[in-house]
Amino acid sequence: MATTSTTTPKKDPWRAFRLRCDRIDRNSERWLLLTFYALIILTVAIEVIRRFVLNYSSVWGEELARYAFIYLAWIAAAAAVRDRAHIRIDVLVNLGGPRIQRLGWWLSDIATLVLAVWALWLSISPVLTSLNFGSVTPGLRLSQAIFLMAIPIGFLLVASRVVQTMMEDIRRMRRGEPPFEGRKLFD
Repeated sequence: MATTSTTTPKKDPWRAFRLRCDRIDRNSERWLLLTFYALIILTVAIEVIRRFVLNYSSVWGEELARYAFIYLAWIAAAAAVRDRAHIRIDVLVNLGGPRIQRLGWWLSDIATLVLAVWALWLSISPVLTSLNFGSVTPGLRLSQAIFLMAIPIGFLLVASRVVQTMMEDIRRMRRGEPPFEGRKLFD
């Protein structure tokens, strides 16, 4: 006599957490870029209306748009590293087989990682100097360190994305797949 159980199988709580973290990892730059784009567009639109309709412009508008653009650029750099969408000349790499391509990607990733870590190290000093002296921006009257942090944050994101792509290349190599060549903008 067969009995059926009415209990449901246990759900893995960590699986849902991992899926949520993966989704954040895949889309974090996209949402940050969208936020900064919207902030730039909104600020510039408000400033245009204020200047040409009300004959008045604010001190903070241009400054906010400029600093939002700086953050946008550094976050976009990390997103491009994730997608391997940076401008590159890969004619020689594409002439070789999968081993040459993998070697080319590894050399490129290592060089990018070294550059990102070096630039991260160099970009921390101006932030600390700004914090020590308490410098503020002229229009927003906020700490200059908030906006100087865009560079170390950007290089930290770039370095983390390079490490992620290198780990993904190792996984692909173990499965016998070719390295991820990136998303192409044009064919």
